[in-house]
Amino acid sequence: MTVSICDDNAIGREVLKELLLEYQHQRGIEKLDILEYDSPVTLARDLDRVESDVYLLDIFFPDGNGIDLAREIRLRYHHNIIIFITSSKEDTLNAFNVFALRYFVKPVKCTPFFETMDYAVASMTAGMPRYFIVNTTEGKQKLRFSSIMYVERKNQSMLITTNSGKVYESVTLRESFASKLSSLLEDERFVRTHVSFVINLDALDAYKRDHVIMQDGRMIPISRNFSAGAKEKMRAYFG
Repeated sequence: MTVSICDDNAIGREVLKELLLEYQHQRGIEKLDILEYDSPVTLARDLDRVESDVYLLDIFFPDGNGIDLAREIRLRYHHNIIIFITSSKEDTLNAFNVFALRYFVKPVKCTPFFETMDYAVASMTAGMPRYFIVNTTEGKQKLRFSSIMYVERKNQSMLITTNSGKVYESVTLRESFASKLSSLLEDERFVRTHVSFVINLDALDAYKRDHVIMQDGRMIPISRNFSAGAKEKMRAYFG
């Protein structure tokens, strides 16, 4: 498990780090990586490089705002845990608008913090991250399913667009597009809308009769051959 702490107060970061280490000890967690940031700017810059399972965020910073940082996290990672730990109750509503799990006012008490972490760990265990392994022009990449926005076939290769906006180009495919993406298509989040496109429904912004609009503004066609299956999977996913 990887946890990022973002607080401009060094003592605040140390308190949370000690709580996490005690939680690890009491719960017998084998691996815990703790990343510390004193600014939302530095954490935001790191989002494309490293993904944390849990983000512990303050809200008030001299050079930014924890709510805005949480929105940046949500653009890339839809289901990762966000917990606010701050000095005021005034941003509670805004915190839940970015789907935060909990909002703590400092000082954080051990018992409710541990209970919240228990819920976070249970949520992660129930939906263990799955990975798509692909050989790209930049080398072998291990991409979390949750980080993939859509995949496009391009001649004999494919382009994988991630939530961060980065696009990976695969090497020449030695199997069909559908076969290569079979692991994605077995996941309820992914649907094929066209002979050349597979999309992640978590990254869907709007659905039209013959196309979808993704969160980055890309319009992706829904072809006649895939329309019925795509609509059925969307109805099942969104209820």
